[in-house]
Amino acid sequence: MTGREADGNWLAAPRGTEDIPRGTLVEDPESGRVGVLQDVTAYVPPWQGDQRPRPTAFVRPVGGGREWTVPPERLRPVPGGTSVP
Repeated sequence: MTGREADGNWLAAPRGTEDIPRGTLVEDPESGRVGVLQDVTAYVPPWQGDQRPRPTAFVRPVGGGREWTVPPERLRPVPGGTSVP
């Protein structure tokens, strides 16, 4: 059981991600992708059997394109990156 489940708030954004505001340039170090954070919200991925909502980050490529989803705890602000409107 994770800390979020233990305190009964399993939909809360993972610790550390609440300080990344929308519009921030972020990187997913695991995939190497960089984009602009659009939102972190509870989401049920349609391709997974588990239908329980979980915190999910939506990230848009710089300059536009198709958003992708990523677990928010993997995101890191890009050093020297700026927030985008």
